[in-house]
Amino acid sequence: MSLGTLGPADAALLLALAVTVHNVEEMVWLPGFAHPPALRWDVPARAFRFAAVVVALAFWAAALALDAGLPVEPLVAGFALAMILNALVPHLALTVALRRYHPGTATGLFLVAPAACAYLAAVDAPGRVRDIAFLAGAGAGLALLAASVPLLVALGRRMG
Repeated sequence: MSLGTLGPADAALLLALAVTVHNVEEMVWLPGFAHPPALRWDVPARAFRFAAVVVALAFWAAALALDAGLPVEPLVAGFALAMILNALVPHLALTVALRRYHPGTATGLFLVAPAACAYLAAVDAPGRVRDIAFLAGAGAGLALLAASVPLLVALGRRMG
């Protein structure tokens, strides 16, 4: 079976696994990464790790919900799109701008982005561009994931 022939549930599980590996890379190396002063990184390691774990768990929950037959395809499509964008900005953009590896770039580009594209292919996202309900769900998924990270970091700060 190739990535192009995965069903939506299998592709969502693959995406959850890729996001987990990506987030582990970030949890290990990002807190100690020396950001330039213009890109001040003042997020405590514990708060960042909390957010990364919750995001990974959200991907697993969405994948399992899809596997159980719940209609979350559009939501997961939004998550997938958010993670493709995340691989490009900040990861690839910072690697290029800083002229050194930014933690999360390799796993973002070589694991997460292909898994996200496989998911989008599995749900025929390009063919559903005119499906307003699908687009609304995908937009909601993208917005939810983007908004959740700063909120989860703030919650992580409060917790410890």
